[in-house]
Amino acid sequence: MSNYVLASVFVLLLIQLSMIDCRPHTQKIVVHGHEWTVPNESGWEEVLHEAEPIRHRFLTNCGSSRECRLAAERLREIFLKYPVSAKYYDDSLSSDHLPSEMDSVFKWG
Repeated sequence: MSNYVLASVFVLLLIQLSMIDCRPHTQKIVVHGHEWTVPNESGWEEVLHEAEPIRHRFLTNCGSSRECRLAAERLREIFLKYPVSAKYYDDSLSSDHLPSEMDSVFKWG
């Protein structure tokens, strides 16, 4: 019986230590009143401070699909400029590699 108790305590201790070591996969950053949910990596603040004015000025008020595409293209240029966000942006058009929602930068915006 004591081996069972000792093993149980050991397992519970491991679970608690792994919970302490875990960090959230995402972080919330508020820029000019808009909350962005992005991967928990450093460097996103700079990207979002540059992207937020474009999002606010062009993407939230686009009156036609052409204006929305232009706004999305401007955001694309910003996201591709920074390594932290570029790795989540997939420009491939090949049909054999479809990006998952988790790998897309637009999932995080």
